Amino acid sequence: MNSVITIYCLTLCTLSIALLRLSRRRRSSGREIARMQYSRQLTALLLQEPDDIEKVAIRAHNARERMALTEAIYTIMSHSYGCDIQLLRHVAECNHLPQMLCRRTRWARGARRARLLMLQSAIPAAENATEELRRYLNSRDSDVRISALLATLAATPTMAIRTISALEYELSPFDLARIISLLRRGLLPIAYEPLLADGNNNLQMLGMAIVRSFGIEIAEKRLHQIITSERNPAIVSQAIYTLSSLGRPLGHTRIRERLAAMPSSERKALCRHLSVEGYSLGAVRGIFTEQESDYAEVLINSYKRALARS
Repeated sequence: MNSVITIYCLTLCTLSIALLRLSRRRRSSGREIARMQYSRQLTALLLQEPDDIEKVAIRAHNARERMALTEAIYTIMSHSYGCDIQLLRHVAECNHLPQMLCRRTRWARGARRARLLMLQSAIPAAENATEELRRYLNSRDSDVRISALLATLAATPTMAIRTISALEYELSPFDLARIISLLRRGLLPIAYEPLLADGNNNLQMLGMAIVRSFGIEIAEKRLHQIITSERNPAIVSQAIYTLSSLGRPLGHTRIRERLAAMPSSERKALCRHLSVEGYSLGAVRGIFTEQESDYAEVLINSYKRALARS
């Protein structure tokens, strides 16, 4: 008798789990369809450029539709530049999306919280709600940290430099790339020159990332100053990499001195980088040892490099 009851209970549990998974799949499928519909509506709206923003009528009527609309706005903003940001924000505010995201973020954890914060980089919270966002800036979860940073920068762009300089951790190259994506969307009014001149490591790294991303050749003089005066080897290394990304000569005496002080593993990595960037063998021999130059020659004369030059 007990075995029959056990089998019956296990069967009920299995059916319940299956029904729950089916229900979740249906909800996910319904939200995906709604997201695609909203994406088409928003795209058409942006192409029309309505004269009266107050007459825009895109409405979400329940929680599922509001999340679908949120994801549609994020998709459009993260994959396009130069679109009417104010129009998209008007749609978000009319549907109370910032309030919904803040409320859901408060109760979420882990990856879900990071995703909700990431969505807020496209649909910024009101300025009076940014204090709540700042609580996540020093989270032990790196995904939550960077998502919170992007959301905070989008909500208070005029405070960007102060926000970044107050961080208690170093930004990774991936973090810097995501911040630059906000610049490309026109959400951050940051100039590279004050960042390069700042003593804060994160700000200097961001400044050099901007120079590399936008190919700002006039920053060469400032990069040489960093290489000459900076004590942090990581900053010096990034300045040299930034110069190389611009295709600038690296034979300056001070640069060679800094290269000589680098660990052999870092010199070898830079040697590979310069070979890929298209520096000539003569240029490489002017700054590396004979053994390292021979290593670069093999790379430069490799089949792939020959194809790239042809």
